[in-house]
Amino acid sequence: MNALRNILVLMEPGAESQPAFDAAITLAKRYGSSLELLIAVFQDLHPAYFEPMTATLLEFHDSIMAGHRAMLERYVAQAGEEGVGAIGEALWGTPFHEIVLARVAATRPDLVVKYSVFHNRVERTLFTGSDWHLIRDCPVPLLLVKEPARLVGARMLACVDPTHAHDKPAALDVQLLQRGATLAHRLGGELHAVHVFSVPAPVGVIGDAYIASAAMAPVEQSVEQARKACFDLARVNGLPADHVHFRVGVPARDIVAQAREIDAGLVLMGAVSRRRLERWFVGSTAEAALDRLPCNVWVEKPGVPG
Repeated sequence: MNALRNILVLMEPGAESQPAFDAAITLAKRYGSSLELLIAVFQDLHPAYFEPMTATLLEFHDSIMAGHRAMLERYVAQAGEEGVGAIGEALWGTPFHEIVLARVAATRPDLVVKYSVFHNRVERTLFTGSDWHLIRDCPVPLLLVKEPARLVGARMLACVDPTHAHDKPAALDVQLLQRGATLAHRLGGELHAVHVFSVPAPVGVIGDAYIASAAMAPVEQSVEQARKACFDLARVNGLPADHVHFRVGVPARDIVAQAREIDAGLVLMGAVSRRRLERWFVGSTAEAALDRLPCNVWVEKPGVPG
């Protein structure tokens, strides 16, 4: 599960820097991975794009793709200089996420790496529609890179849910902690875990529903049970107690607060399957946190072979 033999890197067409590539190189050198660099591009046609003005549609397409292939060749060579094997592929098509998902199905990478922009001023990540499609639909782990330099020697925060309040299978918590431990070991980091227990809001109902509600355990008892489950999970998986953080509050808010408190460079979240829809969901509360996390984010999928 923790092997990263092949990493698919989504390159940014025309960008001066490639944070996803930088992050992937860091991982590849520590895991012995090979890289597949992918540019998926499509440009609407406009007469102003054509040079010279008499150029044909085919010439326009070929000139665009030639430029992208030249860029990929430079990065493949750079990877080679750092001892990492890499290949490059430029594909023309739209929408972007469907091109990427088709490539994932064809080459079966162990990880997909993509750059995502975080804006401190508004405390938001500028996720595109394609980002959200990949978060929900990519069948393999996804690393959303915001600060590639903060992968090495950083604190890493795994978001666990030992009470399974959000239908997350127990095995996924273990998988997250194992993934986090391996990443921390390979990158010289330090693994922490957080569980945010959300106290159910009282609901004013009548009849049988009210009786069932009244029979619920007191809040203090529920909180203590959640706390014990959190620390038991950590202990069984070899995580010291001082690296475990238990909070009572709103997950979307408190995950971000905990990440900031320990200055995390990477937050790991698990996605759960909604098989009827054949999609993955991080969970509504965690998805709200994704927008506000200033650090790199790893989205893990349950039962991923490796």
